[in-house]
Amino acid sequence: MPKILIVDDDHATLDLLELFLYGDYEVVTALNGFDGMTKAEKEAPDIIITDITMPVMDGIRFFNLAVKNEAVRRVPIIAVTSFAEGITAKSLINIGFSGVIPKPLERGLVLTVIADTLRAAAEKGFV
Repeated sequence: MPKILIVDDDHATLDLLELFLYGDYEVVTALNGFDGMTKAEKEAPDIIITDITMPVMDGIRFFNLAVKNEAVRRVPIIAVTSFAEGITAKSLINIGFSGVIPKPLERGLVLTVIADTLRAAAEKGFV
């Protein structure tokens, strides 16, 4: 069963994503990027889903640290965002995110983005 780390400061978003993924994925959660990085190193997830706007360490900073971290750098990272502050899906993909899930969350889209990301990672030999 693939393991997914979800990094988001909003408990409702964490609960909804866990509900969407229940039974098909092992889910680990973190409430900010700092905690997320610690759990990513410890848990060795197959995929990481991170919110962009969070306290302590936002999703962009988390991503930038992850790609430099030997233990985490090959893990695909999906952004979850409401596209505030001029951030677009294209800009997040250009930075290097493996996928983007817009808020409000839609179960079908969440599952499709995760499946596509895992498939692409497997083709590269990352999963």
